[in-house]
Amino acid sequence: MPRPSLLVLAALFVLTSSAHAAPSDQQLCESAMELASAKCAQCRLTAQSKDAKAPNPAKLTEALGKCSQKLSAAFARATLRYGAACTATEPSSAFDAYLKQCSDDTVAAAGGASLPDYVGELAGCNADLSTCNGNLASCTSDLTTRTSDLTTCEGDLNACEALPPTRLLKTGQTTSYGPGSDGDLRLGVAQSYVDNGDGTITDTRTGLMWEKKSDDSSVHDKDNTYAWCADADSDFNCDSGTNAMDGTLVTAFLAALNSGSGFAGHTDWRLPNLNELESLRNLQSVSVPAVSTAFNVGCGAGSSGNPGCTVTTCSCTRPGFYWSTSTYLVDPRSVWSVSFDLGFNGWAGKNFNSFHARAVRGGF
Repeated sequence: MPRPSLLVLAALFVLTSSAHAAPSDQQLCESAMELASAKCAQCRLTAQSKDAKAPNPAKLTEALGKCSQKLSAAFARATLRYGAACTATEPSSAFDAYLKQCSDDTVAAAGGASLPDYVGELAGCNADLSTCNGNLASCTSDLTTRTSDLTTCEGDLNACEALPPTRLLKTGQTTSYGPGSDGDLRLGVAQSYVDNGDGTITDTRTGLMWEKKSDDSSVHDKDNTYAWCADADSDFNCDSGTNAMDGTLVTAFLAALNSGSGFAGHTDWRLPNLNELESLRNLQSVSVPAVSTAFNVGCGAGSSGNPGCTVTTCSCTRPGFYWSTSTYLVDPRSVWSVSFDLGFNGWAGKNFNSFHARAVRGGF
């Protein structure tokens, strides 16, 4: 059989060499550190094994110290030799502490103790971490909501602070009768109303919530009238001179609105004082009634009105006098009232008169 030529042998050598490339400096450094760690662990267990057979604390401490010194020296040699190729970020002392813990656990287990359940502890930690992350997500969501609420409140506060305090309402009059007249200056805050859709209207300037009036023969009917006092005598006194408000205004009207769960969910309905009642007037409304549009919608024309309309489908104001709660102190037998025929006010006796009434609640 012919012997292979030198050229063939050389080619085989090159192919074999290229199939097993030399390790990199990083790989060599990692290998050196891993081997040094293995030797340190073996060194520690060997020393502890000897101590188990013949305990001698001093000799054990000395032996373990030599194990640590060898590990430190091996790390130093690898770092010196391979330099930046060594990518380990922990010092040799950290490796030594970890190996000490492992060897101590091994010795304790050999003596009857249980090995640490790192897998179980990891699962427990992961579960705790998941719970914490969930709590963090909830807290973050709550914080976002509260921050949004705070922003809204700050916006509302800024809007309120931007308004001058206790400014009077405009009368509504826009026709000018010369410089300095009401229609020329138009001083005050413009009236602003919101229909709440439940039979009530809120005045956003004063914070008052008003009862709407209907044409359906209910307690809200625009044609209803009520008495101020329960008993009147021939001297025009109410209730023997007490002149207290205790007539059907209270016993029939307010009692009905505030019974049970209340009208529109409220049980604090009352009658307005004179200033509150006058705030409904609009002196530019030359047609009867002299109120803002919010209080005169869908009520029909003329005396026939719009029979059957309710407080959620119309908003009516019957021309005529409406009670206020403000007594005329020159003669306590009389009370101030407002006529929405033309928008003027005056005083009238409490004893025999029967006027219209509109309930109100709230206010700033």
